[in-house]
Amino acid sequence: MEISMDETPTPSTPDDSVADGPSAAPSAPDGAAAELEQWKARFEAASQELEQFRQSQMTDQEKALAQARADGRRETLSELSPSLAEAEIRAQAAVAGVVVQTEFLDLNHFLGEDGRPDTERIAQFVAKGDTVSTARPRLPQLMGAGYHRGGSGGTASMDPNELVDHITGGKII
Repeated sequence: MEISMDETPTPSTPDDSVADGPSAAPSAPDGAAAELEQWKARFEAASQELEQFRQSQMTDQEKALAQARADGRRETLSELSPSLAEAEIRAQAAVAGVVVQTEFLDLNHFLGEDGRPDTERIAQFVAKGDTVSTARPRLPQLMGAGYHRGGSGGTASMDPNELVDHITGGKII
């Protein structure tokens, strides 16, 4: 129903209503996938040609600046890539509900050719289960500070007489 300017409802026409079912997308013809790949290849070739043309038109200063930027990107990526790979491993392990010990891993193994983390290789590693545990590592109980119950049969109080007995092993000096 639609409401007109005078606030009186008018029945909606069938053209205004939305179909209840999902609209069926027309299926692609058989040769469409091949044609798409052909256009992608043409696009890549044209992009490379354009980049070569741009580089040929650059002055020496512009070329030096572009080279410095590329070197900076490569250096930054090489420094941060292991950290990114470790973060990706931990994220995929968390999704899988496991714990991965990454301290002794060669994280460069998990990088792709472009220097970024290879998510497929990381997923295979996490799924394979080497160095993966489902339980969190058990850490030793720290007894350094604070009040602790139980223990190894030490003195229960700070009474000087009991301390002397404990130190001497119960022998009279």
